[in-house]
Amino acid sequence: MTLEHLIRLREDFSDEIPGKVLHGKGDFKVRRNWWQGVVGDLDCLRSQGQIPSALEGEVEDFLTHYTSEDFHEQPLTTEKDITRANNLIDKILGKNKP
Repeated sequence: MTLEHLIRLREDFSDEIPGKVLHGKGDFKVRRNWWQGVVGDLDCLRSQGQIPSALEGEVEDFLTHYTSEDFHEQPLTTEKDITRANNLIDKILGKNKP
């Protein structure tokens, strides 16, 4: 189930960064609940041993950063954040080589 959810998060949510802060509407990757889904899925996949060994360090770094106070205190999600998440998800799904 977790891989299917990760695919949905990657494919069904927009990379667009709207010009205003969103409050509970829209399927955008800038929303905090999207990040919670990605972090939760990656953590589950890691605990289930489903992360390829070549990506374990990258996943650990990702989880450390995106669960940190620095990220939580960041006022807005950036294009760089979204690109980093997309690239990692693609690698996990085998779309890009690690």
